[in-house]
Amino acid sequence: MSSILPKGFKLQPVMSSLTISIIGLPLFFSVMGWKPFFLFAWDPFISKWNQFWRLLILQLQFQNQSEITLASVLILLRLKGLERLYGSLKMFKILVLLYSYNLLIVTFLSFFLFFTFDFDIFIPSGPFGILFGLYYPFSRFIPETYVAEFDFTNATSLRIFGDGAILPLSDAFPVHFLFGILSLTEGVSSLIVSSIGYFIGILYFQNLLPLTDTSLGFLDPIYFKITHEKSFAREGRNNTTYNGVDSNHNASALDLDEENERSPSVEDNDTPVRSIGQEVLHTFTR
Repeated sequence: MSSILPKGFKLQPVMSSLTISIIGLPLFFSVMGWKPFFLFAWDPFISKWNQFWRLLILQLQFQNQSEITLASVLILLRLKGLERLYGSLKMFKILVLLYSYNLLIVTFLSFFLFFTFDFDIFIPSGPFGILFGLYYPFSRFIPETYVAEFDFTNATSLRIFGDGAILPLSDAFPVHFLFGILSLTEGVSSLIVSSIGYFIGILYFQNLLPLTDTSLGFLDPIYFKITHEKSFAREGRNNTTYNGVDSNHNASALDLDEENERSPSVEDNDTPVRSIGQEVLHTFTR
């Protein structure tokens, strides 16, 4: 597989939809005034108010704009290549499984810490676990395009860097750097959920978890129905465009025919056709 990806999200509908959701859902929830519903801690939301539905929506949206920007850039830079690697249908199932596993582990961890150590951990909202679950296959299966080596051996006479100080940097370095920033955006809480997501990614892509994408065969009709409707709508728009072009072309042809019929021909005109030079001479000889 070539490491050079096409621009944008061409032939990558799943990652395109994920990016649109990461950008669009926070905007929608902010306009509707629903962002406080995505705050979560076991006490008081679960222990007092029994709002278990907060666990289900916790991974739907990031709370601040920096996390939205980082996640979108990460998907656009390299994570979209995973859909090219696995295919759209399998990528869709992987996202569903990562969401489910993160939901179970985070719920169990917060429950265990609260009832065992009376420690109420704040869980930040956003698909941290999903993105960091994809971080493992990215670092393992997506090839690097280039590697630049910076040699600091002779950088100084004091030999601070030693005799063989060579710093290799690849095109994947910005991705690793942005993942590190994303894991620390909410402090220790985001670092915990990011580590959980990365650990789940290791277990899943090493085939150490009981449920895999082959267990989600019931999602195949749903996926194909959605993609079929989208492709059908796209074909309908294309046909409308082509028909519009053809009709405009036919209308233009009819207009030209009518103009030709109304305009007098050269043979019917008594005045002979003269060149531009003759017209100029005729003007000055008047």
